[in-house]
Amino acid sequence: MVVQAIRKASGHAVLRPHRLLVGAAGLVLLAGCAEEETRFAAAPEATLGSDIAGELTSSSEINLSDGTRVAAHWLCGGADDASSLVRYALDAPFAARLSAFDEQGQWLGSVAGEPGGERPVLMASAEACTLVAVSGQDDGAFGPYRLEAEPVSFSTELETDGALVGRLEDGRAAYPLTLDAPAWIDLSLSGGADLSLRLVGDGVSRQARACAPGELRLEAYLDAGEYRVEVEQDDKAVEASGEACAPRLLGADGVHRLVAERKDLADGRRNAGPLRDGDRITGTLESGAGNAYTLRIDEPSNVALALRSSAFDTVLHVTGEGSELVDDDGGTGTDSRLQTVLMPGEYRVEVSGYGEADGEYALDVTLGAFDGELRNGGEVTPGESLGGNLVGAGTSNTYRFVIDEVSEVELALESGAFDPVLRLYGNGIDLSDDDGGGDRNSLITTVLEPGEYRLDVESYSGTGAYRLRTEQRAFEGRISNGGEVATGEVVYGQLSPGRSLTYRLVVEAAQDVVIETTSGAVDTILGLTGNGVSEQNDDAGDLGYGSRIHRYLEPGTYEIEVSAYESNGGRVRLAIGG
Repeated sequence: MVVQAIRKASGHAVLRPHRLLVGAAGLVLLAGCAEEETRFAAAPEATLGSDIAGELTSSSEINLSDGTRVAAHWLCGGADDASSLVRYALDAPFAARLSAFDEQGQWLGSVAGEPGGERPVLMASAEACTLVAVSGQDDGAFGPYRLEAEPVSFSTELETDGALVGRLEDGRAAYPLTLDAPAWIDLSLSGGADLSLRLVGDGVSRQARACAPGELRLEAYLDAGEYRVEVEQDDKAVEASGEACAPRLLGADGVHRLVAERKDLADGRRNAGPLRDGDRITGTLESGAGNAYTLRIDEPSNVALALRSSAFDTVLHVTGEGSELVDDDGGTGTDSRLQTVLMPGEYRVEVSGYGEADGEYALDVTLGAFDGELRNGGEVTPGESLGGNLVGAGTSNTYRFVIDEVSEVELALESGAFDPVLRLYGNGIDLSDDDGGGDRNSLITTVLEPGEYRLDVESYSGTGAYRLRTEQRAFEGRISNGGEVATGEVVYGQLSPGRSLTYRLVVEAAQDVVIETTSGAVDTILGLTGNGVSEQNDDAGDLGYGSRIHRYLEPGTYEIEVSAYESNGGRVRLAIGG
C-alpha cells in the first residue's frame, strides 16, 4: 500500500483514491462490511472483535506527509454482529498514532499516545468497514504493536464517578443525572469535533467549552435534584482560552464517551458552591461577572474571608440574615479581606472585581467559634470594653453613656473588618473621628461636662465586627487657649477654624520632652520653636491624625503652636511629658 500526501478542502482533510493520511486528532469510529472492490486502498482485513497484531519495520510503507512508517488494516464486522460495539486500545513500545479512514478514503481522525502513558483508543461498530492505520510519531518509531479488542455496550444511564458510551439519535442524546446531595460535578465528553455538551435543570443552564477538538469540559456546583445532560451535533463548539487538553476520542455518527465525576467541594478550583472552614479555593472570574458561593453558619462564629488576585482589583461582598458586608482593598494592595462575626443563617459570598475585571483569584475561608458577647447598642459604662457587629451599608450602632462629673474620656473604636468612624454628641458636644487611632481605627480624647451623651459606630467603607473601648479619668488638667504650660501638664483648648493656639513652655533644666496633641475633631499640626529649635510634626504614626515632637531641650523658653490641617476647628488636647 502506498502512503501519499493529502490536500485540504473547506478545512477538512480529504483523500483522493489510494491516498492515506495519518493525521492528528482523537478517535471513535464505526466500521463494518463492504465489497472489497469499493475500497480505496488494499490492506489485510480483520474481523470486528478480534485482536490485531503487526510490526513497523524499515520495510513498512512511508507516510509522505511526515516520513514516519505506517501499517494499515481493514476492520469489518460479521453478518451476525451488526449492533456490536468494540473498543480497541493500541499497545506499542514507541510513540504511536492510531488513525482511521472511511471506505471512500475520508480521514476520520487520529489519537496519539506515549509508551507507558494513556493508550490511543478506537471504538468501532459494524455498520461500515474502516481502514485503521498505525504509525509512529517520528521517523525512529519501529517495533511490534497490538490492537487489543474489548466488547463495549451503549448505555443511557449516567452515574457520578462513572462513564458511559452513547450514541446520538436524530442528532442528539439526553442523559438524566440525579443528585441526592449538593455536589461539585465535572463533566467530560470525548467524541466528534462537531459535538456540543449542555447541563440543564431547575435554575441551571450551562454550556461546555472545548479544550481540544472533540474534547469538552463542564464544571458546576449543583444542589440536590434532577438534571439533564444533553449531547448534540453542533459545529460551533468554542475552544476555551485556558489550559488545553489531549484529545481522547473523536466520534463518527455521534458515538461518544461521557464521564460525570463528583469532586470534593474543598478541592482546588471551583467558581461556586458551599464554603467551609479551611477551604482554599482557586476560581476564575469572567469579565464583568461575579462568582457566588454559599456560607452556612450554625452558631455565632468569627469569620475571616481573604480574597487575593494578581489579575484584578478584588471586591468581596457578603449578604444574608440582614447583614451586608463589602470590602474592596481591606487586604494587601488591591486584595480584599472581611473579618467579622456572623449569626446563624445562610449567607451569599460574592467574588467580583472593580470594573470589567477578569482572571484567576484565591479565596481562603477561616471559621471559629465566637465565645464573647455582641452588643450592638444600649447602655455603656465608662471603663468598659465591648464587641459589636455593624451590618448594612449606611447604618450605625448607637450607645448611650452618662458622665457624673467633669472627666477626661478616651473613646477608641477598632476593627480589622472595615474602616470605622466614631461620633460623640450630646450636651452641646458633636465630635467625630475616622483614623485618629492609627491605621484605620478611630480615637476621640476629650473633656466632658456632666450629662448624657451618645456614641455612634459608623463606617467609612465596609462593615463587620469591631471593639469599642471607653475610659474615664478624673480631669486633672485645665482648659486654656494659650499661656504658659509646664512639663507633666495636660491642657485642653478650643481651636477656631483658620486660627492656631500658642503656648509658652519654660524649661528649667536640660531634659527630654515629649509633646503630643490629639483631637477628635481636627487633624492637628504641632510646632515647637525657640532657643535654636524649629520643628514641626503633622501625623505621628501611632496617633493617627495626632502629632508628636520628642526633643532633648536645653534650659530656656520655647513656643508651642497647635493648628489644624485644612483650617478646621474643634477641641484639642495638649500633653507635655518630661
